[in-house]
Amino acid sequence: MATKKEQDREDDQWMLLIAACIFAPFIVVAFRHYKRMQERFPSTATSQRIFDTLNLLPALSAGSATVIATIGLIYYASGWTIAILAVPVIALAGIWLSCTMARWTGATYFGVIVDAANDTIVLPKDMASYGISDYLNFQFIRDLGEVDILHLSSITKITREAGKHVYIHGPFGSRGMTFSNKQKRDECLAAIERGGKGLRTSDHGY
Repeated sequence: MATKKEQDREDDQWMLLIAACIFAPFIVVAFRHYKRMQERFPSTATSQRIFDTLNLLPALSAGSATVIATIGLIYYASGWTIAILAVPVIALAGIWLSCTMARWTGATYFGVIVDAANDTIVLPKDMASYGISDYLNFQFIRDLGEVDILHLSSITKITREAGKHVYIHGPFGSRGMTFSNKQKRDECLAAIERGGKGLRTSDHGY
Protein backbone atom coordinates (compact mmCIF):
# COMPACT_ATOMS: atom_id res chain seq x y z
CA MET A 1 0.00 0.00 0.00
CA ALA A 2 1.34 3.41 -1.00
CA THR A 3 2.27 5.85 1.74
CA LYS A 4 0.65 9.28 1.90
CA LYS A 5 3.85 10.87 0.56
CA GLU A 6 3.94 8.48 -2.39
CA GLN A 7 0.25 9.07 -3.05
CA ASP A 8 0.75 12.85 -3.00
CA ARG A 9 3.66 12.51 -5.43
CA GLU A 10 1.55 10.35 -7.73
CA ASP A 11 -1.30 12.87 -7.56
CA ASP A 12 1.12 15.69 -8.44
CA GLN A 13 2.35 13.73 -11.46
CA TRP A 14 -1.19 13.18 -12.66
CA MET A 15 -1.99 16.86 -12.24
CA LEU A 16 1.09 17.80 -14.29
CA LEU A 17 0.08 15.35 -17.00
CA ILE A 18 -3.48 16.70 -17.10
CA ALA A 19 -2.19 20.30 -17.21
CA ALA A 20 0.18 19.40 -20.05
CA CYS A 21 -2.67 17.82 -22.05
CA ILE A 22 -4.90 20.84 -21.44
CA PHE A 23 -2.38 23.56 -22.27
CA ALA A 24 -0.45 21.80 -25.04
CA PRO A 25 -3.03 22.76 -27.72
CA PHE A 26 -2.91 26.39 -26.53
CA ILE A 27 0.88 26.49 -26.93
CA VAL A 28 0.69 24.77 -30.34
CA VAL A 29 -1.82 27.34 -31.68
CA ALA A 30 0.27 30.23 -30.31
CA PHE A 31 3.46 28.85 -31.86
CA ARG A 32 1.82 28.19 -35.24
CA HIS A 33 0.45 31.75 -35.34
CA TYR A 34 3.89 33.11 -34.49
CA LYS A 35 5.49 31.03 -37.27
CA ARG A 36 2.88 32.24 -39.78
CA MET A 37 3.70 35.83 -38.87
CA GLN A 38 7.40 35.08 -39.31
CA GLU A 39 6.68 33.77 -42.80
CA ARG A 40 4.46 36.73 -43.63
CA PHE A 41 6.92 39.32 -42.30
CA PRO A 42 10.38 37.72 -42.64
CA SER A 43 13.43 39.34 -41.12
CA THR A 44 15.76 40.92 -43.67
CA ALA A 45 18.99 42.88 -43.67
CA THR A 46 16.96 46.11 -43.66
CA SER A 47 14.40 45.19 -41.00
CA GLN A 48 14.51 45.11 -37.22
CA ARG A 49 12.20 43.09 -34.98
CA ILE A 50 11.59 44.31 -31.44
CA PHE A 51 10.10 41.62 -29.20
CA ASP A 52 9.48 41.82 -25.48
CA THR A 53 9.19 38.45 -23.75
CA LEU A 54 7.75 39.95 -20.55
CA ASN A 55 4.83 41.32 -22.57
CA LEU A 56 3.68 37.71 -22.88
CA LEU A 57 2.49 37.63 -19.27
CA PRO A 58 -0.95 39.29 -19.82
CA ALA A 59 -1.69 37.13 -22.88
CA LEU A 60 -0.56 33.92 -21.19
CA SER A 61 -2.51 34.76 -18.03
CA ALA A 62 -5.68 35.51 -19.98
CA GLY A 63 -5.26 32.36 -22.06
CA SER A 64 -4.69 30.17 -19.01
CA ALA A 65 -7.71 31.70 -17.25
CA THR A 66 -9.87 31.06 -20.32
CA VAL A 67 -8.84 27.40 -20.54
CA ILE A 68 -9.39 26.82 -16.81
CA ALA A 69 -12.74 28.67 -16.82
CA THR A 70 -13.94 26.64 -19.81
CA ILE A 71 -13.11 23.36 -18.10
CA GLY A 72 -14.78 24.53 -14.88
CA LEU A 73 -17.94 25.66 -16.68
CA ILE A 74 -18.18 22.39 -18.60
CA TYR A 75 -17.85 20.43 -15.37
CA TYR A 76 -20.46 22.62 -13.66
CA ALA A 77 -22.87 22.55 -16.62
CA SER A 78 -22.66 18.76 -16.93
CA GLY A 79 -25.06 18.52 -14.00
CA TRP A 80 -27.68 20.76 -15.57
CA THR A 81 -30.92 19.45 -17.03
CA ILE A 82 -30.00 21.04 -20.37
CA ALA A 83 -26.43 19.75 -20.22
CA ILE A 84 -26.80 18.18 -23.67
CA LEU A 85 -27.16 21.71 -25.10
CA ALA A 86 -25.14 23.75 -22.63
CA VAL A 87 -21.95 21.68 -22.62
CA PRO A 88 -21.31 21.80 -26.42
CA VAL A 89 -22.05 25.55 -26.50
CA ILE A 90 -19.67 26.24 -23.61
CA ALA A 91 -17.04 23.96 -25.15
CA LEU A 92 -17.20 25.63 -28.57
CA ALA A 93 -17.15 29.14 -27.07
CA GLY A 94 -14.23 28.18 -24.84
CA ILE A 95 -12.26 26.67 -27.72
CA TRP A 96 -12.81 29.79 -29.83
CA LEU A 97 -11.76 32.10 -27.01
CA SER A 98 -8.75 29.94 -26.16
CA CYS A 99 -7.60 29.93 -29.79
CA THR A 100 -8.05 33.71 -29.92
CA MET A 101 -5.95 34.12 -26.76
CA ALA A 102 -3.32 31.78 -28.21
CA ARG A 103 -3.12 33.89 -31.38
CA TRP A 104 -2.77 36.97 -29.18
CA THR A 105 0.13 35.26 -27.41
CA GLY A 106 1.81 34.46 -30.73
CA ALA A 107 1.38 38.01 -32.05
CA THR A 108 2.61 39.49 -28.77
CA TYR A 109 5.79 37.42 -28.93
CA PHE A 110 6.31 38.43 -32.57
CA GLY A 111 6.29 42.05 -31.39
CA VAL A 112 7.01 44.98 -33.68
CA ILE A 113 8.95 44.85 -36.95
CA VAL A 114 10.33 47.93 -38.68
CA ASP A 115 11.32 47.45 -42.32
CA ALA A 116 12.93 50.53 -43.84
CA ALA A 117 13.38 49.02 -47.30
CA ASN A 118 9.67 48.25 -47.64
CA ASP A 119 8.61 51.43 -45.80
CA THR A 120 6.54 49.46 -43.30
CA ILE A 121 6.04 49.04 -39.58
CA VAL A 122 4.06 46.06 -38.31
CA LEU A 123 2.65 46.34 -34.79
CA PRO A 124 -0.07 44.68 -32.67
CA LYS A 125 -3.55 46.17 -32.86
CA ASP A 126 -4.05 49.11 -30.52
CA MET A 127 -7.38 48.68 -28.73
CA ALA A 128 -7.28 52.20 -27.27
CA SER A 129 -8.51 53.62 -30.58
CA TYR A 130 -11.67 51.46 -30.58
CA GLY A 131 -15.12 52.96 -30.18
CA ILE A 132 -18.18 51.68 -28.34
CA SER A 133 -19.39 49.72 -31.39
CA ASP A 134 -16.09 47.80 -31.49
CA TYR A 135 -16.78 46.54 -27.98
CA LEU A 136 -20.47 45.83 -28.55
CA ASN A 137 -19.74 43.63 -31.58
CA PHE A 138 -16.73 41.97 -29.88
CA GLN A 139 -14.28 43.40 -32.40
CA PHE A 140 -11.83 43.89 -29.55
CA ILE A 141 -11.76 40.11 -29.08
CA ARG A 142 -11.71 39.19 -32.77
CA ASP A 143 -8.74 41.50 -33.34
CA LEU A 144 -6.57 39.87 -30.68
CA GLY A 145 -3.65 38.37 -32.54
CA GLU A 146 -4.06 40.73 -35.50
CA VAL A 147 -1.59 43.44 -36.51
CA ASP A 148 -1.58 46.87 -38.12
CA ILE A 149 0.64 47.42 -41.16
CA LEU A 150 1.54 51.08 -41.64
CA HIS A 151 3.88 53.02 -43.90
CA LEU A 152 6.89 54.45 -42.09
CA SER A 153 6.71 57.46 -44.41
CA SER A 154 3.18 58.22 -43.17
CA ILE A 155 4.38 58.73 -39.59
CA THR A 156 4.55 62.42 -38.87
CA LYS A 157 5.31 62.34 -35.16
CA ILE A 158 6.51 59.99 -32.41
CA THR A 159 5.88 60.58 -28.74
CA ARG A 160 7.40 58.83 -25.75
CA GLU A 161 5.17 58.92 -22.72
CA ALA A 162 6.23 58.57 -19.10
CA GLY A 163 6.81 54.92 -18.38
CA LYS A 164 7.13 52.46 -21.26
CA HIS A 165 4.69 53.72 -23.88
CA VAL A 166 5.37 54.78 -27.48
CA TYR A 167 2.87 56.48 -29.76
CA ILE A 168 3.13 57.09 -33.49
CA HIS A 169 0.93 59.64 -35.23
CA GLY A 170 -0.04 60.32 -38.82
CA PRO A 171 -2.97 60.26 -41.30
CA PHE A 172 -3.91 56.87 -39.81
CA GLY A 173 -4.53 58.50 -36.42
CA SER A 174 -2.49 57.35 -33.44
CA ARG A 175 -1.20 53.93 -32.52
CA GLY A 176 0.30 52.97 -29.18
CA MET A 177 2.85 50.34 -28.19
CA THR A 178 3.66 49.29 -24.64
CA PHE A 179 6.83 47.58 -23.47
CA SER A 180 7.82 46.01 -20.18
CA ASN A 181 10.92 48.17 -19.78
CA LYS A 182 12.47 51.38 -21.10
CA GLN A 183 15.27 49.57 -22.91
CA LYS A 184 12.81 47.79 -25.22
CA ARG A 185 10.80 50.98 -25.61
CA ASP A 186 13.88 52.95 -26.70
CA GLU A 187 15.00 50.13 -29.00
CA CYS A 188 11.68 50.47 -30.82
CA LEU A 189 11.97 54.26 -30.93
CA ALA A 190 15.46 54.09 -32.43
CA ALA A 191 14.31 51.65 -35.13
CA ILE A 192 11.38 53.89 -36.11
CA GLU A 193 13.57 57.00 -36.18
CA ARG A 194 16.12 55.28 -38.42
CA GLY A 195 13.48 53.88 -40.73
CA GLY A 196 11.51 57.12 -40.80
CA LYS A 197 14.58 59.10 -41.92
CA GLY A 198 14.49 62.33 -39.99
CA LEU A 199 11.76 61.52 -37.47
CA ARG A 200 12.50 62.66 -33.95
CA THR A 201 10.80 61.62 -30.74
CA SER A 202 8.93 64.11 -28.59
CA ASP A 203 9.07 63.41 -24.86
CA HIS A 204 5.92 63.70 -22.75
CA GLY A 205 7.71 62.65 -19.63
CA TYR A 206 10.47 60.08 -19.49
